[in-house]
Amino acid sequence: MAKDLRRPLLRRVLGLVIVVAAVGVAWSLTQRSARPRRALQPPTATVRVTPIRRGPVITRLVAYGRVVPAPWAVHALVEPFEVSVTRVFVNRGQSVGKGATLLAVTPGPTARLGLLRAENSFRLARLALREERMRLRLKLATRSGLLRAERAFDAARLSLRVFHAEGLHQHMTVPAPVTGVVSDIAVEEGSIVNPGQALINLIAGDRLEVRLGVEPEDVPSIRVGERVRLSSFEGTGSQRIHGLVSVISRVMDPATHMINVFVTLPRANSYLLGEYVEGRFTAVSAAGLLVPRSAVLPSGHHFMLYTVADGRAVPHRVALGPHNGRVAQVVARHLAVGMPVVVRGNYELTPGMPVRVSK
Repeated sequence: MAKDLRRPLLRRVLGLVIVVAAVGVAWSLTQRSARPRRALQPPTATVRVTPIRRGPVITRLVAYGRVVPAPWAVHALVEPFEVSVTRVFVNRGQSVGKGATLLAVTPGPTARLGLLRAENSFRLARLALREERMRLRLKLATRSGLLRAERAFDAARLSLRVFHAEGLHQHMTVPAPVTGVVSDIAVEEGSIVNPGQALINLIAGDRLEVRLGVEPEDVPSIRVGERVRLSSFEGTGSQRIHGLVSVISRVMDPATHMINVFVTLPRANSYLLGEYVEGRFTAVSAAGLLVPRSAVLPSGHHFMLYTVADGRAVPHRVALGPHNGRVAQVVARHLAVGMPVVVRGNYELTPGMPVRVSK
């Protein structure tokens, strides 16, 4: 009986506890919603700035290349008639002096036949002219016939003089026209060479230049006439000298994907044809907006930097110009000399973020 009375009492107590707990939770929620909420304040970044200035960028460029002949340095030795090579006196790469004998040749079959024809034509034209003059004295020919005979004689004599002027005789030699280096020998002993075909290529020794390969983005910083410090890394003992930029190619080399820059060498130098050379440029760009290199940040496929205005970070998308390890030229529409650009702390910035400038 007592057990039956306890159960309704226990249920009432538990129900009262549940009701009190529910009222407490409701009151707590009501009080929270009644309190004013605090606005979330964005963090403030501490940065260092420097003013934008105007000036050039001085860069040190290093390029590599080889010693090559200048365009006007190559002499291709040819003969105007067919020849047969009887002796080769030089080797490829050999240095020769002016007037040195390079080859011994004799007239080829076609050249000898041409000379015989010229000699026969001259003799026949001379006999025909004599006969025409004799017939004119005997009143057996006219003046026009004599003129035709004289023209034929002049043509035959001129043709024979051409062979004689070119030195066509039984034994001939080919001398070196300048002091230089034999770069190529296109014939062998016993070969028959056609008229105008190259026998030997000779490079004048004092007409060499250096061909350097330069990255395309560095070409605008190089000027014709600029000095280049050259040094060999072949171990040949060639001295360090200064050359001058003579030509800047406007076509990319398909083999190296570089731009060829040609540098003239002083006449007195010890560089060898084909020698590998290092060239060092001191390039000075045109004046532009300058910022420290640390101010420029990569952003995808372009670059950006931050300036400070009214205590907030202002982003600027920029085009990067000539630069070195310290400064860079930038191009953007809303940048001007004197604007404070962020050089430290810019990696943590976002557009419009509050900033505090440190000194």
